[in-house]
Order: sequence, then structure tokens, then C-alpha cells
Amino acid sequence: MPNREGEHVKLGAGLSAYKDELSLIICDLWGVMHDGIHLNTGAVDAIERARGAGLRTVFLSNAPRPRTHVRALLLKMGMPEALTDYIVTSGGLARDEVRERYQGAALYHLGPESDHNTVDGLPVDIVKTPDEADIILATDLDFFDVESHRGWLAGAASRGVPFLCANPDRVVHVGEKLYLCAGSIADLYAEMGGEVHWFGKPMASALEACLPEVGIAPGSLKGDQVMMIGDSLQTDMAGAHAAGYCGMFIAGGIHRDDLPALSAAAQGGSVPVGTFKQIFGAGKAVPHAVLESLVW
Repeated sequence: MPNREGEHVKLGAGLSAYKDELSLIICDLWGVMHDGIHLNTGAVDAIERARGAGLRTVFLSNAPRPRTHVRALLLKMGMPEALTDYIVTSGGLARDEVRERYQGAALYHLGPESDHNTVDGLPVDIVKTPDEADIILATDLDFFDVESHRGWLAGAASRGVPFLCANPDRVVHVGEKLYLCAGSIADLYAEMGGEVHWFGKPMASALEACLPEVGIAPGSLKGDQVMMIGDSLQTDMAGAHAAGYCGMFIAGGIHRDDLPALSAAAQGGSVPVGTFKQIFGAGKAVPHAVLESLVW
């Protein structure tokens, strides 16, 4: 049930308002369930209550890491183990692609050594520079700013080296600080004429991969039976639109600076789609519902 001009976006109704309409919830992690440091206890409660109401839930993260790493991080933060059974990550999807298409290739890992578990165990030869690579797998940045990567990647882009972006997010909040992500480098690579392969949201394939993860046959649910919850219009909500699913936008995440304007524009618990686009940008995906933070 996509939004159209002239319709309204509902504000402030908790997840419980939709429990009778939904069969599956696909939920973002960073910006919804945690901020990189602390769990959002209200969000944890909401997912627990959703499961108690008979809904299936799966976490879909643009984390450029294997799901085992993400699960360990969630448990360390204190998330109940029962909620960590179903996790899909962009890093895991990128690893699957390397196994299926690039066995034996020379792979350059763009990102810090701390992310190296994303390429560990893959059937490739790891090289030290992009100029030696047959493929590039990006989990983060090599330098502190985007522009510094231009010369570093110019040769690879000119040779047509595929750039596998294992984290399509452009920015992320860690606590109150904002950091660039690998998606910002993928944008630069594409601008330079390079070939970019995106993994994770907003690719419809990433959301669709969540259904078999929880034992649901692809195509067996109607689009309005699935809700994507996330704090990014560019990845989470765009992904919901691409897959034909509902979208619940958590406005207190990376778009938190625009939340006061959204709240001020609300009338009767909703805002017109046109007003929403004026606040967040005409090119941004429009959600079906908005919450400041995830609550039941």
C-alpha cells in the first residue's frame, strides 16, 4: 500500500496498532535497536511483544560483518538471546556473492583491519592495494574523508574492477557522533565510472532474503503483511518501497535533526505526504508510519 501525493503519513502510533495486519517484521538494528553503544530498551520490549503477539521478526542490518559477529555484539549489549536467532547482514550477503561468483579472485578489502572477519575464510587471494585487485570488497573507509579515496581507487575504476559495497549506509550515529560509512565511498566510485554492486538495504533482494531466513516461502505473503522498520529513508524506507512492503520510519535516528519540523507540521496525528517531502527532500522514500523511537 504505497503512499501517494495527497495522502497522509501517520505519526505516533506504536507497533501494536499494526499487529493484526502483519505477519512479518523486518527490523533494522543500528539507529532502532541500539546506537552502537546502548540498547534501546523500548525497542527490545516492542520486538518481544510482537513475537508474543504471534508475529515473526528478523533483524536486517547493513553491518558489513558476518551475522555471528553482529549476534555477539547484541548479546554483549544485553539483548535477550531469544531475539538474536534471525539476523541477515549486508556483510553476509556480500560474502555469499564472493563465494558464488569470485572464487580465486584477487580481492582488496577496503576498510580497517578490525573488519577483516568479513573476508576471512573466503576463497580468494587477499591483496594489499586496489591496483592489484580483481574485486574490491568495502566494509568501511581507508581514509578519514571521502575525497582522499579518489586517487587510491582511480586505477581500479578505470580497469572496471567491481566494487562490492558491504555497507550501503552513507552515515551512522555512534552515540551522538556521526561517522561516514562505505556507502559514501561507493557513491564516489560510481561517480568515477566504476562498477558498484550494493548489498543490504535498499536492495529489494536484501529484504526478500529475510523471508526464507524465518521459514517463509518467497512470494507467499502480500506486501502489506510485511513491515520494514528503520531510521534511514535512503536505505530502510527505500528498501521497503523496492520490495513492495510497508515501512515504519524511526525519526529519532539519523534524521533526528528534522524531527522538530515534522512534529510541528503534524495535525491530528499525521502529516500530508507533500509536507513530509518538503521536510526530508522530494527524492526520499515516504514511509507508511512514523515513530520517534520504536515502541509497542
